[in-house]
Formats: sequence, structure tokens, C-alpha cells
Amino acid sequence: MTSDTESARPEIPHSVSRVAEARQRFPALAPRYFEAMWEGDPLADAFVADVASLGHGRAMRMLRTACREGIDSVPQAPESLRALFVELDDVPDWVDLAAMDHAYLHVGRYTRQAGIVLGAASLVSGYANATASRPLEMTGRYVESAGMRTIEVASWLVEASAQGGLQRHAAGFELTVRVRIIHALVRAALVKDPRWQDHDWGVPICQAFLAYTLVEFCLIPLRGMAAIGAALLPHEVAGYYARWRYVGHLLGIHPDLLPGDQTEQEQLEEIYLFTRPEVDGYCRDLVASINAEFLVPEIEQLLPHTRLHRVAPSVVHGLERVFLGDRIADELGIPDTRVKTVIRAVGPVLGAVNRAVDRVPGSLAARATLGERYRVKQDARLRARYDVHHDLVDAAPSGEPHPAREQATA
Repeated sequence: MTSDTESARPEIPHSVSRVAEARQRFPALAPRYFEAMWEGDPLADAFVADVASLGHGRAMRMLRTACREGIDSVPQAPESLRALFVELDDVPDWVDLAAMDHAYLHVGRYTRQAGIVLGAASLVSGYANATASRPLEMTGRYVESAGMRTIEVASWLVEASAQGGLQRHAAGFELTVRVRIIHALVRAALVKDPRWQDHDWGVPICQAFLAYTLVEFCLIPLRGMAAIGAALLPHEVAGYYARWRYVGHLLGIHPDLLPGDQTEQEQLEEIYLFTRPEVDGYCRDLVASINAEFLVPEIEQLLPHTRLHRVAPSVVHGLERVFLGDRIADELGIPDTRVKTVIRAVGPVLGAVNRAVDRVPGSLAARATLGERYRVKQDARLRARYDVHHDLVDAAPSGEPHPAREQATA
């Protein structure tokens, strides 16, 4: 870490752009957003500080047991782990898990569209910020395989979105807490890494960028699915925001940065994009990697004949331009294509058709069942294709060293 003392750090990391304009444009949000660039996750960071003395494997087993059976089931649990679960076990008053599950009952009818949006919008959108992408670069998460990381992210999203998935001892709850600890493990490793330039970048996986995670997996997917004709019903949209607000709580986002609705997520997205540093070569490499290794091959799978595979790159680039907009797509080196015009024209037509079908009695449940069958089949295919048999990186059996892997800290 390049700073000698905390007092020597700048008020705002040097990579942040248009600071004065941001303060004028976002008078309420900007001060807290900039301050949050120096904040990690105190509870998760405290537990990770104990990992070295506990041993990585033992510490992660304790964490999983606490998720699955409760903290009282963990013999000799450190105070840091107990403190973390005091927060996790204290469900906020605004959480209504039953209502969230009801809202999600039929969203699986758009499984195909959600998969496209995950890769071409949610993940790619984060690469428009070079500082936020730096931890990926320094931990080598795309050196191994863009497909592997995409499957890991999808594993978490599937469980967190499942019926009952966020109940206290459910798999979605556990994976979300493990994602939180993975962030803390990466943060702990990077603050000790001499390559990490804190004056320029702030704290690794800081609260400001962590809060933007909700935009990546809530606002952007909802907007992206609507653009390709897969808009959710109003009560489903409300449930989406409510669910991701709770996911954000479990991820350790501070309450005063935790967006509760569409308006707050839109404002967070706006300040994130307004103050981001310039896109660099690594960001463009990330996009090229996920396109070549994952998205183009996946679009090829959807095309009815191998002769059409040559258009797959243009389809991917067109989708990304629709989802991200031309300005960000240009910065990320995404080729322009006339396919974007076709997608923009077809989206409203498909949307009208899907809205009509949504009104057919029994249609929602039937399509959701088909969507779940498709998801299970695709998950098996992708895992076989990329040889992925774990859920998150902390359970990956081999590969490049990573702070969340046991062998990386042995």
C-alpha cells in the first residue's frame, strides 16, 4: 500500500474525475459517496483479520456452519465472527421475505433474456470504471476464464433469487455472505500489495463501488430486459428492488449508501459514471475476454445453424451497445454494428407480444416452469463446457492463486 499513514491520504482518491461538478450536481450524495471510497466493511474485515490465526480452511468452515446452522453451532467462534452474525441475524424491519418471493414467483419465464443481460450488460457495465475493475486485474480473475467467473456469479444470483433463497439458513443467504467475505479477503490482500495505489484508488472494493453492485444486478438487468422485450410486471419490479436492497444489506453495504428503490439506484449509477476515471486498456481487455470466451460462443448456441455463427459477434456487440449506450461502448472498444438498430426496433415489438402473453391465464406459471428447465439444462451444459464444478471462487479446487482460495494463503 502506497500511503504511509491514513492522515496522509488525499480527501478524495486521485482517480476520481469531475469532483467539483459532482458536488454541485449531487449535493446530498456526493460527500458521502466520496467518503465511502475510503471505507471497507469493518465487520467482514475484522473476521478476515482473524483468518490467518484460525487457518483459512478452518475459518471458512466456521463461516459456512454459522450460515447453515447458526453462530451458536460454531465451537470456539472468534468474536469477529460472532459480531458479524449479530448483524446478519438482525433482519431489518423493512425486509418482507414472503413478499419478495411472491414477486419472484414467475420471473424465471425470462431466463434466456436474463442470461444475455447478465453477460452483456451487468458484468460489462462495471468495466467502464478502471478503478473499480482494478481488483479483478490484480487477482487475475479473467486470466483463468471469463466463462468460469460468469458461472460463479450466476451461481450466486440463482440461489439468491430462488424461492426461499434468502431465508436465514438457505443457500442464497450463505452464498451472499460468502461473497461478502470474498470481498474482504481480496481487500485484505490488496491493501498489503505494493502495487495497490491507495492515493489513486482508495480502499479496494470500497463502500462506494460495493453499493454500485446493486445497480449492476438490479437496475441494469431490469432496464436491459425491458430493452429486448422482457419487461417484468410492476409488482415484480418492486420485488426486484426490495430483494436487492436486502442482498445489499447482507453484503455489508452501509445503510446510508444502500439504495432502496429505482430513483436511488439511478442516482447512484449517475454519480458512478459521472466521476469514473477514463477507461484503460485492461477494461477493454476484460470486455474482449468475456465477449470472445463466453458471450459469442453462447450466442452461437442460440443460432439455428452453424452458418449463422459468423453473425454472433455482431449480435453481441449490438446488444452491448443497446444496453450500455454508444458512448460507453466506444470507450470500451466495442465495435459498432447495425445490429443495434435491429435490436432497438425489435425490442418494443417483443415487449408488446410478451405483455399480451402475460395476460393469458396460466401463462406466467407455465413459462416460468419452462424457464427453470432451460436454466437447469444450460447450467449443466456450461459447467461441462468450462469444467466448473464449484459455486464461488472460495470453493474452486485449483487455478491461479486467489486470496479467497485456501492454497493462496497457505
